[in-house]
Amino acid sequence: MISEQVRAAESDIAERIRQLSIWKSEKNLLLRALVDFWRDGLELAYTRFAHAAMFQSSESFEAAKAMEHEVNTRVFWCLKWALEYAPSSAAAGPTVEEIVDAVVTVGVPYQLLVDALKFATVGGNELDADADAHTLTVYEGGSISGYDHAIVEVAHTSLLFHQQTPLVEDSDQLTTNWTAGDYRRYWEWLANLAKEAETETILAQAGPLAPRQRICKRPVVFEVPEPPFGLRSVQQDLTLTQHKIDTGMKWKLAEWQDCPLVQIGPHAYSVSSIIQALSGVEDYMLRIAVLNDRCQYERISGLREERMLALCKSVFETASWTFEPHLLLNDPPREIDGYAARGEQDVVVQLKSTLRPHSPWEVYKRNSDVIDGIKHTAGVLPRFRDNALGFVVTDGYEGDYLTWAESLSSRVPVATLQDLSVIAADPVGAFRYLASRAGIEGKPTHDPVPERVIDLCGWTLRLIDTAKPV
Repeated sequence: MISEQVRAAESDIAERIRQLSIWKSEKNLLLRALVDFWRDGLELAYTRFAHAAMFQSSESFEAAKAMEHEVNTRVFWCLKWALEYAPSSAAAGPTVEEIVDAVVTVGVPYQLLVDALKFATVGGNELDADADAHTLTVYEGGSISGYDHAIVEVAHTSLLFHQQTPLVEDSDQLTTNWTAGDYRRYWEWLANLAKEAETETILAQAGPLAPRQRICKRPVVFEVPEPPFGLRSVQQDLTLTQHKIDTGMKWKLAEWQDCPLVQIGPHAYSVSSIIQALSGVEDYMLRIAVLNDRCQYERISGLREERMLALCKSVFETASWTFEPHLLLNDPPREIDGYAARGEQDVVVQLKSTLRPHSPWEVYKRNSDVIDGIKHTAGVLPRFRDNALGFVVTDGYEGDYLTWAESLSSRVPVATLQDLSVIAADPVGAFRYLASRAGIEGKPTHDPVPERVIDLCGWTLRLIDTAKPV
C-alpha cells in the first residue's frame, strides 16, 4: 500500500520535472540534441572501458559500466519527456546547461523512484515520505536469503554479460506483422548501416613511449532509412515515436533497448554503437514482441517450452538417463515437465521460459513464477524415490536473492539450459555448484545491502535495507 503522503511526493516531483525549462525547446531540436548527448556520453564510457583494459583496472571497469548504464537510462527518460512535454514549434532549441541539468540529475533517480513505487504495489518494499524534510525513504525489508549482499555483488558483475536463450525459429510469428526471421534480417541490415556510418577510430596509449592502440570506432548519430520491404514493421516497433507516448506506452517502455531508434521529424535516428551492440544478441527480441503484440506472442509461446523440453531430453539421454516428458501423477493430479531416472537416482525438472526484465516490477513477476515452480517441484519430490532431486530450469535466468531464499529452504535450485550438462553429470553436486556461482558460500551472514542516497528535484531518496519501523 502506497500512502497519500508518498503519492503527494511523487506528484510534486513529477510537476517539478514538467516545469524544467528544457521542455520549452522546439521538440525536434531537443530530440536531436538529446540523441547527440547520448552519443557523447557513450563515447566517454567507451574511453573509460579502454582505460580499464589498458591498465587492468577493475575500478575503471566498474565505473565505465555504471557510466554506460546511467547515460542510457538518463537519456531515454529525457527522450520520453521531450515527446510528452516539448512543443512542436518554439523559438529555439535547448542550451547546453539545460541538457546537462535534465539528463545528468533527473533520469536515473527518477527511474529508481518509478521502480520503487511499482515494487511497493506488490509488497516488495515500503515507502515513507517526510514532506517537511523533502525526503522519500524506501525500506527494502532486510535480509531474506541470508546471502543477499553476496548475491547482489555477484549480480552486479555478471548481469552485463548475461544472455537469454530465446529458442525461436525464423518461422515463428512473434507478432502479427513480423516473424523471428524478419527480426533477425532487420538487425543484420541495420548493423551493416551502423558499421558503415562509423569512419573515425579512437586511439589511445598507456604512456608517452607506449605504442598507440586502436580502441574502437567513434560512435556516430546516423539517420536510419526505410528498411527493405517486409521489415518496416520491425523498425516501427523498435522506434520511439510520438504515437507511442500519446497512446500510453511511456510506462511500458522501461529501457532504451525497447526502442533504440528515435523518430525526429519524418526520420528515425540512432547511435551506431548501440545498434551494433544489440545486433549481436537476441535477448530483447521477445520483449519487443510482447510490448507490441502480446496476444500473438502468447499464441506461439508454447513452442519455446517444447523446445526447452526437447533440449532437456537430449542432454539427459546423452548422459545415459531415461527421460520422460510431461509425466502425469495421480492422487492428487500433478504434471511434471520432465522426469529423469538413472540407476537409483530420480531428477524432476520444471521448466520456466522467461523474458529479460528491465525493472524490479518485472523481476518480481518473473520471480513469482519461478518461485511457484520451486514450490511445485518441492511438493512432488516426496512422491518419488527418497533421494529424488528437483531443478527449475529457465532459458537464461539464474535466480536472485528472493528465489534463492526459497531454493535454500527446499533444496530445489534455479538453473539455466546451459547448466543441464552439469545437472546430468552430477545432480547431487549441482546444487553446490549453482549456489557457489550465485555467491552463496559458508554460513549466512545477514549483512544488509549498504544504504544508498540520491537527490531528485529537491527531494532526497534514501534506500535502506531494513523493514519499515512500526
